[in-house]
Amino acid sequence: MVERALRVLDILRASRNSLGVNELAKMADLNPTTTFRILKTLEKSGWVFQLSDNRYITGSKVGFLTEKNSLYLALIDVSQFVMERLTAKYNQAMNLSIRDGMNCTIIQQSRTKSFVDYVPPKFSNMPFYSSAAGKILLSESPSHLVEMIINSCEMKPLTSQTITDPEQFRHCLQVTAKQGYAFDNRESSENGSCIGVPVRDHEGTIIAALSFSGFIGVNNPQELLDYLPALQEASEEITCKLYKCWKW
Repeated sequence: MVERALRVLDILRASRNSLGVNELAKMADLNPTTTFRILKTLEKSGWVFQLSDNRYITGSKVGFLTEKNSLYLALIDVSQFVMERLTAKYNQAMNLSIRDGMNCTIIQQSRTKSFVDYVPPKFSNMPFYSSAAGKILLSESPSHLVEMIINSCEMKPLTSQTITDPEQFRHCLQVTAKQGYAFDNRESSENGSCIGVPVRDHEGTIIAALSFSGFIGVNNPQELLDYLPALQEASEEITCKLYKCWKW
């Protein structure tokens, strides 16, 4: 049984895509029933992760530690239902963003039914210095990484509110780390605002930023703190679903 389980794990580990039971069974030279049983055993222990389409990727005990692609696939999957539920409840768009090299990238999104909601499309890259997500993602990063990113980008003003001074941005990151949330106060678009919180892994490391986005005409960003408890609860729910096999 152990040998067969390792065979299934090796196949998942080597695959660039999620795999279904029948695909895995064929590749491992096992029957589908045995493969399904192995997968369910591995899933309980966190070695594999089942996506909502019933396909599998390596799980938190192996894939999330060694393969960013597996982590992001799982993040996209588990966050979707959480975000859609909150968007329906608050009628406000949401973004889930990650650091992809020198970019801050939206990997999951829930939109309102409005014709115009002032939210960048999914997979957009956003400047770290002008977005709530960027501030969250860099707030607890090593100082050498922060400096590398600051030095690699020209901090161009997108609005009159955009932070363009590196020292001011460093201070903003310190404040963000201390308070556990960040605003985009008309910094990326003239009349738009946003509030974001970190999403953490089972060890407490920030792996993504979750935000309510596309607020229009907010004069005082403190008004957005009404959404903070819902954001924090959603962030914890995503972490819980992502690392459900770990003991808390």
